[in-house]
Amino acid sequence: MKAWQVEAARHDWSALRCGCGETGAHLPRTFDWLMSARAPGEVTEGLLSGHLEEQPMLFRVAPSAVPVILAALAEEPPRFVRGRLLSVLGYLVAGESHRSEAEAGFPDLAEECRRAAGEGLWVLYREAASGDAEAALDVLEFADPDQRRFHHFRSALERCTGERRS
Repeated sequence: MKAWQVEAARHDWSALRCGCGETGAHLPRTFDWLMSARAPGEVTEGLLSGHLEEQPMLFRVAPSAVPVILAALAEEPPRFVRGRLLSVLGYLVAGESHRSEAEAGFPDLAEECRRAAGEGLWVLYREAASGDAEAALDVLEFADPDQRRFHHFRSALERCTGERRS
């Protein structure tokens, strides 16, 4: 058993609206499929898109997916899986509630995603230091409530790598 599976089992996905129009009950299987991918071709762009978010509009399942993604990143999956997880996480922390979700009483899904991502800061900072720095920094810019720490860390990475990041 993996930590992300335990975290996924903690959520009542069938009580959460998914972007595909169904409940989120199928999302643990989607994460399982993603985490078992062994080749880049198995990780498609649309794997989680349209379920958690669609063109940065978030659905009710999004905040519950954030800790699953963080737990999955802590498992240190293959680089192509990590890249997809970070990309999705970036959409979740930078998005906003889909109009249908706001009308249903969930206008703050992005804030919930940012708070949830903030609980995994050191997983994200580890990723920034040794993995996909740009994608991890994109998430951290929204997720780290301590912007002084974020800017200090980003500057340290720039000094180390000799690259300027926006």
